[in-house]
Amino acid sequence: MDFSGKPRTRGKRLSSSLLGRSPPRSQFGGVNVWGVNLTEQRVQDKAGSGRSRKRRSKSRFGSWITSFSGILASVATIVAALASVVAAHQTSRANQLTIVVKQQRQQLQVAAAKPAARSTTPSTSAGGAALTGGAYLSALQPTLNNANLQTGPQTMSSTAYPDSVTFECDGPSGTDQPDEAFDVAGHTLFRAVVGIPDNAQDATNLNETVTFANQGGAQLMKPVVVSLGNPAVVRLNISGVTQLEVICSGADSQTQEQENGNSLTLGNASISG
Repeated sequence: MDFSGKPRTRGKRLSSSLLGRSPPRSQFGGVNVWGVNLTEQRVQDKAGSGRSRKRRSKSRFGSWITSFSGILASVATIVAALASVVAAHQTSRANQLTIVVKQQRQQLQVAAAKPAARSTTPSTSAGGAALTGGAYLSALQPTLNNANLQTGPQTMSSTAYPDSVTFECDGPSGTDQPDEAFDVAGHTLFRAVVGIPDNAQDATNLNETVTFANQGGAQLMKPVVVSLGNPAVVRLNISGVTQLEVICSGADSQTQEQENGNSLTLGNASISG
């Protein structure tokens, strides 16, 4: 009872106050239920979830780094293999080029050691020109001239022969002398294109038989028969021959009658060796 004389109701008020009061809040503003602060629990759950996400992010990042490093390693291996293949190809190519260069060098050395081969084709230089290692007959004086020898360019079968000798095809003289003779002592080879010049008169049906002999009259080869537009290439071994004799006789190809006095040309005739 209080001083006013009324019974005390403190206990009831206290109970009502306690029953009507809201559950106590924590410093985070949370509500304690059965001794558990709900707000703090949520904060802790969020913190745990955040740490879990961070760990997963770190794990993914680490996996990505590992994968990227593996890719880089694979690319480096492929690049190294390609570089090895290219290097091997270049080395092989260089070795091939070295072999080719050595072969060419050896060929040049062999060629330099051999004497220069003389041309077997009559020269096309100016008439009377000197011939290396020999001479053109057009540059020589005949030792015997019975057929009006002339020198200078001639054309046979549309081919020009600048260093030529031309004379009349008269046949052997009464003393069996040749038409022409030349000093060829000291030489081993005679070459010429033998025929009738394209500008010869009345030579359409003409055949000319040409004989080459040594100073004793012995034939050096089988007689050569030529006609207009059909010259013949002659190559003679004149080793041991002092004078080369040339004898020509003509005949009509249809009647077979003797026909002398027409022209015979030794195109680019030369001696050498």
